[in-house]
Amino acid sequence: MTPQQPVPNRKSKRLPVRRTRSGRSPRGLDEIAVEEPLEIRLRWNHQGTPQDQLVSTTMRTPGDDFDLAVGFLVAEGLLGSTESPAGVTHCTDGSAEEPLNVVTVILKDGSDPDLDSLTHTGFGTSACGICGRTRIEDVIARVPSTASDRHYDPQWLASLPSRLRVDQGLFESTGGVHAAGAWAHGEDETIAVREDVGRHNAVDKLVGALSTRNRLPASGMVCAVSGRASFELVQKAAVAGFDALVAVGAPSSLAVETAREASMILCGFTGDSGLNCYSQAARLGL
Repeated sequence: MTPQQPVPNRKSKRLPVRRTRSGRSPRGLDEIAVEEPLEIRLRWNHQGTPQDQLVSTTMRTPGDDFDLAVGFLVAEGLLGSTESPAGVTHCTDGSAEEPLNVVTVILKDGSDPDLDSLTHTGFGTSACGICGRTRIEDVIARVPSTASDRHYDPQWLASLPSRLRVDQGLFESTGGVHAAGAWAHGEDETIAVREDVGRHNAVDKLVGALSTRNRLPASGMVCAVSGRASFELVQKAAVAGFDALVAVGAPSSLAVETAREASMILCGFTGDSGLNCYSQAARLGL
């Protein structure tokens, strides 16, 4: 008998709601973004011996899980920005109760990942990407400095949140997810957009999507995010090689300091009315 294929996880579901809004029925159904755990596992050969290691469990919105796993490994330095895995798969051996909530990234022969640098192998929430690390200095030390001196039109950068909003389909139906998108220098065409309940997950999914398309390092590209600019988003964007990170919301002080150390453009409060530039303002002619 052919084994039954698991039903794909849904990104959203309709749940009962009680309302107090004028002109709306007090009872109804709301479209809610799904949040479920995802195990990210790593598999490789060490001196001829198969190795299988759980590297993270994170809460995420189902969908683009392979991109999420690959992007996470790139950000953690377990997969080089120009390195592609031998394969990515869901749990297929029947050992997982929810096989679509387990993703295994298989490294190519000869890979020997440094797991000592990974200290948050336990459970993570969708709200925090680096919680559990014992030394934040260890994370900061891995943020690379970009070699780019490319100049950008501030008006074009300010237009990116509106372009991002066009592709936020899950946000349109639920109002409950973040988004991250990529654009090449001065270009109107959107390269990719990914959504998730977690800000860091959305960026990991975006980085994973670029990796799959052999578009890393992301030199000459800008990453736009729908929320605030935290340190973890700057770190992930810098590791992926983006020239700039543009955020709708405010940056944190550590995000600004990290962007300056990485020589990466960082903009906040970005929208049609303009932007605030906190790092590399000269490259915007400001």
